Amino acid sequence: MDSHQNLPPEILLSIMEELRDSTPSLETAALVCRAWRGPAQVYLFSQIHIRKSQDCSRLYKIFEKSPHTASYVNRLVVQQLDVREICGPIKDGPLISEVSYLQSRDATKIASILGSSVRELGISVYPLDRNNLEFLKQMKRVETLKIEEIDEVPIDILVELIQGMRNLTSLHLFGGEKDPHAEEYENDRLQLLRDTTAAPNGAPSAETTVDTPPFRLTRLTLDRTEHRLGLLKFLLDSRYFDLGALTDLDLTWMQAEDQFYIATLDYTFLDRLLRKVGTTLNSLTVGFHFLGSSSPPRDQYLEHYTTNAVASPLQCLVTLESLCIADQGHHLFDLSACLALLTSIPSSSLTRVHFKTLIDADDFTEMIPVSFSHPEEDPGRHWKAVDALLRDENQFPVLKTVNITVALEFDSKAVPLEFDNQARIKELANKDTAGSVDQTSMRIVSIFEDILTSLKDRGLLNVEIEKVDLSLAGPESVFWKWGD
Repeated sequence: MDSHQNLPPEILLSIMEELRDSTPSLETAALVCRAWRGPAQVYLFSQIHIRKSQDCSRLYKIFEKSPHTASYVNRLVVQQLDVREICGPIKDGPLISEVSYLQSRDATKIASILGSSVRELGISVYPLDRNNLEFLKQMKRVETLKIEEIDEVPIDILVELIQGMRNLTSLHLFGGEKDPHAEEYENDRLQLLRDTTAAPNGAPSAETTVDTPPFRLTRLTLDRTEHRLGLLKFLLDSRYFDLGALTDLDLTWMQAEDQFYIATLDYTFLDRLLRKVGTTLNSLTVGFHFLGSSSPPRDQYLEHYTTNAVASPLQCLVTLESLCIADQGHHLFDLSACLALLTSIPSSSLTRVHFKTLIDADDFTEMIPVSFSHPEEDPGRHWKAVDALLRDENQFPVLKTVNITVALEFDSKAVPLEFDNQARIKELANKDTAGSVDQTSMRIVSIFEDILTSLKDRGLLNVEIEKVDLSLAGPESVFWKWGD
């Protein structure tokens, strides 16, 4: 392309939109053509991930040289692993001080620079305490906040973190890193029971005065956090949060095998949450970690919410338009759980049902017999039950679409070093990975369309395959997928 030739900005932005998830392509585009440099910068700097002090130093040099690039940063992900970075000896003694890199000079500088531009903040910092809180508190214009390892974050730290983020409307809390401790859970349950008895109807105590208006959330994610009963109580405290405008709730409770070790599960706070948002909630996502077993452990939460559909707190969700059931493991759905949920929620206003799952392409062949061919005399029996249920226009009178999304993971650059068999090595080396993944994708689509015939015939069924090449994936885990 002639360096003097100018493309219309609309075309440039369309090109960048296509390339936005490929950092190497954007960098190459910016180097090859001067006209692409501006649009490329917008996308290259739209999201930044920092993990160590060197990242902060490099960013500060960039911002110092090109101050305008800081205004492009919309999303910031901050990560600090379990072991803190060793920054050097303490001046007054020979001991080595473990200090968070977020306290470094360059980190402090970029925090003040980015504070006015960042709208989405992701935090994967351990431990999250006052040693690294000052950096994060500078992001005062945050609208979307995601926190990983919330199991370990004290409530007072969370309060201090968010108190300056007055634009916050979307809060996403992820636990699950720490297995629920049965004794701690029971102690918390009994203490909160005493507190509730002392304050009838769950009213907040008057011991803390809050001078700022509550956060008016529209989106909330709780991923394996319900064993933190104090956290749920905090989220339900009207002094801090106004949930009257909540439209989207993403809920994943603890895995069934973890429930087994707790003598008495307390559903009080989750029940209160569902009842509190029942007249405003439009979209509910329920996440599971299915084990792919023919005899999965008993899921007490599922039983609580589906055994008696008439009395279930799910019946409060009278404005629900979208239900998503997400499998967060690498197994196809436990359809008995899906059917139980579908028959326990109000369905008169439901227009969209969405199933989402994650599959390893190499395991797909082994998974198919388990998921679709048992019992042998009626392959796909459970999916046929889903088809029969959702085609019932009396129960789902306004249903417009049933989406099935399969994230198909593969590694195009995998080297089969683990194989001693030379023939097998040659076979894998010559394997057309892209073609194989395409074939698997088409097979998945075909299987669902062959079984869900009623939904397909009515034009309701949409099967989508998202191909995820692990060799091209960035450092973010599935947790950091910010889309729908």
